[in-house]
Amino acid sequence: MRNRLSSCCIILILLLSTVAGCFGAEPETTEEKKTEVDDDNDETTEVVDLPPSLVLWNSSKIWDGNQPVFQGAAFDEDLNNLTISYKLLDSEDFSIVSGPFFAVVGGDGTFSIDVPVVNPGDWLISVTAKDATNEVSATANIEIVAPDEPAALVSFIWVKPSENSTIGTILGNVNHAFMETCIVGYDPIGTSTIILANMNFSTGSMEIDIETDDVLLEGDIRAECGRFSTTSTIIHVVLEIDEETEPDADSDGDGIIDEEDECDSTPDGEPVYSDGCSDSQRDADNDGIPDSNDICPNTPTGEIPDGNGCSDSQKDSDGDGVDDAQDQCPSTTAGAVVDSMGCEVISWEPQDSLICLDGQGPWVKDYNEEYYGSSKANNNGASSAGGGGSGPWFQCQVSYSIENGKMAIESNGIPNHDFLSTLGCCADDMDYTAYITLNPVDDTTGGHSSTNCPAAAGRWECAPDRGTVAIGVNGVPIYGPEEGPGGDAVALHFSYFDEDRQPIELGWCAGHSAGPNGYHYHYDANCIYWEPEMGEDMSDYDLSKITSDEHSPIVGWAFDGYPIYGMYGYDGNGTTIRAITSSYAIERTEDGGDQGYNGIDDWNYVNGVGDLDECNGRFGPTPEYPDGIYHYVSTPLSGSPTAVTDTDGQTVGMIGFPYFLLCYHGVADIDNQDVGGGQGPGPPPGIVYASGTLYEFQPELIEERNLFDVQPSESSEQWLNISGILLLLVILVAFIRRRGQSSA
Repeated sequence: MRNRLSSCCIILILLLSTVAGCFGAEPETTEEKKTEVDDDNDETTEVVDLPPSLVLWNSSKIWDGNQPVFQGAAFDEDLNNLTISYKLLDSEDFSIVSGPFFAVVGGDGTFSIDVPVVNPGDWLISVTAKDATNEVSATANIEIVAPDEPAALVSFIWVKPSENSTIGTILGNVNHAFMETCIVGYDPIGTSTIILANMNFSTGSMEIDIETDDVLLEGDIRAECGRFSTTSTIIHVVLEIDEETEPDADSDGDGIIDEEDECDSTPDGEPVYSDGCSDSQRDADNDGIPDSNDICPNTPTGEIPDGNGCSDSQKDSDGDGVDDAQDQCPSTTAGAVVDSMGCEVISWEPQDSLICLDGQGPWVKDYNEEYYGSSKANNNGASSAGGGGSGPWFQCQVSYSIENGKMAIESNGIPNHDFLSTLGCCADDMDYTAYITLNPVDDTTGGHSSTNCPAAAGRWECAPDRGTVAIGVNGVPIYGPEEGPGGDAVALHFSYFDEDRQPIELGWCAGHSAGPNGYHYHYDANCIYWEPEMGEDMSDYDLSKITSDEHSPIVGWAFDGYPIYGMYGYDGNGTTIRAITSSYAIERTEDGGDQGYNGIDDWNYVNGVGDLDECNGRFGPTPEYPDGIYHYVSTPLSGSPTAVTDTDGQTVGMIGFPYFLLCYHGVADIDNQDVGGGQGPGPPPGIVYASGTLYEFQPELIEERNLFDVQPSESSEQWLNISGILLLLVILVAFIRRRGQSSA
């Protein structure tokens, strides 16, 4: 096992420490070396046991009666044997309040803790991460803040005794955050006895019966409420029963004398507050909606209310717990789990990227006979879609299983789209199995051969130059850049050079058959998700028809476990979509190169000219990995502004070598893959086949290059050269003309 502490995780620790203001534990410098045996190849390797690292987030929440949830992350080369324990400490004297307890670490190193406290206060939580030989601890603050408890709002109406009765009644309503704590009553002047109200705490309604013959009818209505801080609301009232004998006038009969009544024309029967105003006469939040009609009585200043007095920050139209002002997904399905922006949190697993599952893959056809003639007809497969017999029809089939931390992908190697076997006829059902680790780890060992990836300089393992380097999500192998004789298959496809050793052609979607070794891609693979419009078929596919206003999906998985995405990805701001480009430029014929004839050797890595590193990947966010992941990109384009002269003398733009990947940024499992290999035999010498242009257009090259790789390689630490950007203007009109290569 060659597990290593992911450099990606180290960067994540640094970022989180800066952004979240967390307290982190510095790993100790001691290391212990141990020997492990690789079960796959029986090799014995020496593994360094590094101390674990901890990242803790300070936690603060407004009291809601629930335990606060504390979050953290731990990083170690072996998370399965990492133990996380925690204790709650008094923030004043650091004494242990409770614990120790243990937390469960997720597969990505994160953990969460239900802190064993509920009421407002300040505490410290001490977390310890321990592996087989090392231990590290860190602390963070836990704060529960008491909620605001404004004084109770009390509205009331005085109901005079009916005829032949001496019992009058104060009817009203009390509004407070914690109604169950309220004590409400009438306190007559000059007495020490309060007449308590009958309360309905669920509605806030109150009722106080007063014997007018025995109780002084001037006094205070009092409401004392509070869970964490007690406040009092006092309303002085004069409760008239005979207007002729009352010393103070109350013109509207609301119980508040005119001298203290700010609303002296209260409609009959409407309860009033201490200022003598009813809800129809008040607008407590000054939103222009009277309180009697305002169902959102505390609209923030400056926000626009609707007819009910509610602004967007006070509404949650889809009931997802995120107010409309913050909700970027306002029509969330009921019951769905959402993030802080109100958008549904998708539970995603790598196997969710696979297509053609459960025998539901489409039936597709090899159009070799129509394109190349009867001598190259594919007689394998079925005579009709879903039928039996011999013919060119095939069904894309993929299945998977999860075993030992790996995704085992089984497929028949048939694409999910119509195809051409081309000169290496003819594709047939295969029996492939690819093993993709679900826990990719960056390769930090170095010391690799750089024969097929010179720019990597031995830091990363080279991918095969002519064999399978990855598996498509449709189960089709993805090959390295070179063709059988050793030239660049894609450069040949774009007429960068003449192949005088063996005729080679790439078909639709830049794939072809290697005879008995099956169908495979050399370039692009964005067509996996392309849907022909009415009247179109696969022969109409072109890069210009790829969706360019959204992040491209995953098109395949490399043998180090990292995903390969289509050509469109996020810019430096993490939201803008644009075409992602490679950082390789071909050594042109006029510069002393063979312009593709010598395959990999004809290309040079140019630091910063494109978006990707030497392996054709980068670290950054994707829809499936919003916190970022290292990933490769299917790159039809290079970021190089240098133009190329093709074999017809036309000036064209630079294609995106190495098209998928040239080396493995992660620890790769190459030897255990069972996905075929080799380029297969070519046609007999002297045979010439019909050819045609397979690609007419390419996406427009853009000026701006905002890189966001947060973990650049040693030779990839600079931003795009400004002079290179300016030169792009010169070739914005250049398009890549794609045609098949005929044998001479």
